[in-house]
Amino acid sequence: MSEKTGEGRDLLERQLQLLELVARNPDGLGFSGLQAALDLPKASVHRLIAGLVKADCIAVGGPDGDGEGESGEGTGRGRKVYMLGNRIRRLLGSAVDPQQIVALSQTVLHRLAEEFKESAFLSVLRGDRVETAVLVTPAKDAHGFVNPGRIMPAHAAASAKAIFAYRDEAEWDRILKQELPALTDLTLTSPAAVKKEYRAVRESGIAYCREEIDRGLMGIAAPLHLPQIGVIYAVSIVGPSNRIREHDEQQLEASLIRAAGELSEIFTANLRIDRA
Repeated sequence: MSEKTGEGRDLLERQLQLLELVARNPDGLGFSGLQAALDLPKASVHRLIAGLVKADCIAVGGPDGDGEGESGEGTGRGRKVYMLGNRIRRLLGSAVDPQQIVALSQTVLHRLAEEFKESAFLSVLRGDRVETAVLVTPAKDAHGFVNPGRIMPAHAAASAKAIFAYRDEAEWDRILKQELPALTDLTLTSPAAVKKEYRAVRESGIAYCREEIDRGLMGIAAPLHLPQIGVIYAVSIVGPSNRIREHDEQQLEASLIRAAGELSEIFTANLRIDRA
């Protein structure tokens, strides 16, 4: 093995060690903590972090946007912390067994569907697309209104809005740079309008599709917040607009948020990737 190859493997091993440290600390880890755990010089840790940040494997967070001091800690009101970046979060999400998701979500989805007598489903982010993953329908609507594997439009579907709202804004630019077709006369087709809607979803924790995909159909969704992975799942209710409007809106929203919380707890406790 050449000296250059050996150095490359050593670098990869140190990068993996750093990623493993960050993965074990969902709230983020400061520079001094990383340096102490890795037992490396400050300059070496800086180089490791810089390479991983550039590759979107590590993200920088903290109470403020002030720059780092010589030690790598924040110089302002708080310190910077290092967390898993979007690239690694997407890899973690894609590593989950789809059949495991079906088994874990059925009970909560069935209860939600029976509570409102409407279809309930779980959606997941795969790459840059949101797809329906698990569908449960009440007995009276055995056919349902969505099918597993259906792509949910980023600018129109409640489930897609609930997921993309919590993604990095750089992802918004990438997702929304393509044409946003007018699926109905109520569809938002301007990237600026969709971004405004995403920000509103962040504030409320609830997303709506008000006949933006099909006239006569409405959907409501809530995001699932998972440690390390972030938001790549959403739970939704969908049905004819006239029936959805008959339900108490506050009750609908509260039940969806409660279901999202239950599913988040179930996934965190049982998914292989979270136990790792």
